[in-house]
Amino acid sequence: MKTKILLAVLASVFFMAACEKEYLTDENDPTPIQKSAVMGEGTIVSNIVHFSSLEGNILDDPADRKVNVYLPKSYFTCPEKHFPVIYFLHGTPSWSDMLLDPLPFEYFFQAAGLQAPVDFPEEGFLAWLNNLIDNEGMKEVIIVMPDAKAKYGPSMYVNSSTQGNYEDYIVDELVSYIDQNYRTIAHFNWRSISGHCAGAYGALNAAMKHPKVFRYVGALSPPHFPAPLLQYLTGFIALEDQMWGVDGPLPYDPQAPFKFANNGAYNLSQAWLPNPENPPYYCDLPLDYVDGNWLPNTENLAKWDSQSLMVLAEQYRTELKQLKTVYFDCGTNDDLGMYQSNVMFHKQLEAMHIKHQFETYSNPGTHISNLYERLGMVWTMLSNDFPEYED
Repeated sequence: MKTKILLAVLASVFFMAACEKEYLTDENDPTPIQKSAVMGEGTIVSNIVHFSSLEGNILDDPADRKVNVYLPKSYFTCPEKHFPVIYFLHGTPSWSDMLLDPLPFEYFFQAAGLQAPVDFPEEGFLAWLNNLIDNEGMKEVIIVMPDAKAKYGPSMYVNSSTQGNYEDYIVDELVSYIDQNYRTIAHFNWRSISGHCAGAYGALNAAMKHPKVFRYVGALSPPHFPAPLLQYLTGFIALEDQMWGVDGPLPYDPQAPFKFANNGAYNLSQAWLPNPENPPYYCDLPLDYVDGNWLPNTENLAKWDSQSLMVLAEQYRTELKQLKTVYFDCGTNDDLGMYQSNVMFHKQLEAMHIKHQFETYSNPGTHISNLYERLGMVWTMLSNDFPEYED
């Protein structure tokens, strides 16, 4: 009997140390968490959610999307506690499980001809993330990882008459869903957005346009596609067509090889140059194929350039100045040619007197080589940027 009493006291002390409130299982709790979640560590829950913003898109991509949500351990031990939220927008690999599974990174590595593979944590994503909070200075937050895969690759997280309204999906519907179904601190002062590659573009785009939704942004290797880079990318289209034995882009599958140049060119064009009257891909291209060469289309390229982060920064200068954290980085050896453009973006923000932090990385400093190293740093920084909050 004394042993049982001692164990009960020790258990009580443990949970009181973790939280000053008793842990209770509320069967009427509307939050869609798994009640079997392991207490004492953070976990990931997944839900399939219908988003009306994506209904009726021309590509027939689904409006039902998987949303992965990381819940820190105190979410279970402290049932009255509310948490800040960090959203993460994927690039390629394009799906909600981007950060959880290393295999699609290998297909990306091969398809894009990258110089170095991703630094996926040996212990797995969840153990890596729990360790950031337990031992590396990251504060407890909810992390939301939605699916934004379009037919041919990652959404650019903008509203498109071809792909669907991905900006509305993230900024309006997803944020509302998370705030209604999880114990968040439902205010922009405790809401951040982050992303990699296409997701980094989406994060910056969302933050600078919607500072009353997101007040902090961390962007890893944000993409810029000026005309010379576009011409370089499209130069591989014919080669891919020959290798695959079929012309044009093919529906993207993160778990299989894919046509990087074809899919990239058409996927970007469906986001930035949608044209519902131009089948079969329902977009215009910023370049014209003439006598075996891709040449700039002046009119379309002007529309394309209007979507660049540099142009958007000028357009939303006032909103950018409202953000409390603006962070972006790029590898000095970025395989996709993003380094010089991000240096230019940094210099532009300096000239505009926009408070921001730009960092470069090397060793080896390629597009995906240091992803988790940088992501851990960025999430730790963002989690510490939130002001203190008392329930």
